[in-house]
Amino acid sequence: MTEPEDEPAGQPKQYPYQYQPHPPYPQYPQYRPAPPVNTYAILAVILAFFAFPPLGIYFGRKAREQIEQTGERGIELAKVGIVAGWILSCLFGLFLIVWCGFAGSLVFSGLFRS
Repeated sequence: MTEPEDEPAGQPKQYPYQYQPHPPYPQYPQYRPAPPVNTYAILAVILAFFAFPPLGIYFGRKAREQIEQTGERGIELAKVGIVAGWILSCLFGLFLIVWCGFAGSLVFSGLFRS
């Protein structure tokens, strides 16, 4: 068998479309985890809805101060705690006024006289 003249002896046959190695993948920036959520902001929402609304106002304001200083997440939670705290405090105050008025009218009407 004779080899073609354009290929040297002992060399593999050259194809027109030979395998080319891929260029290296680009380096992506490192993943940075999100900053933590402020604990006072979480407490503001929980306390405003489930415990004592004025505490929601207090913790919401403290959370906003801390978030401005530290750059943590949770500004929305702090605002929800403040707004819900004010709304629920006003409703609680209104309920207390109505309840006192109702109780006072019962006492002064003679219902509870001995």
